[in-house]
Amino acid sequence: MGLWLGEAEAIALAIEYNCVAVLDDRIARSKAKSMWLKVIDTIGLLRRAYDKELVDKDGLIQTLKQLKNMASEYPNEIVREVLDKLE
Repeated sequence: MGLWLGEAEAIALAIEYNCVAVLDDRIARSKAKSMWLKVIDTIGLLRRAYDKELVDKDGLIQTLKQLKNMASEYPNEIVREVLDKLE
């Protein structure tokens, strides 16, 4: 299976601007890494925002819970692990 248009576009932008690609799809992440791109997923991006104090703990928790409810790519274990590290 190939990449969706949005994933391909994210990879193209990361190449063009020499920046980190934000990708959640496993295949897209693998493809980007094979092109020597730095990759982060949405949860990692949110965690970095929290670490840099761009979002507070309550905001991060709320967003992670919403993300878990919206996206099947994020198993409960991953979200729970991030939340456990905050508390």
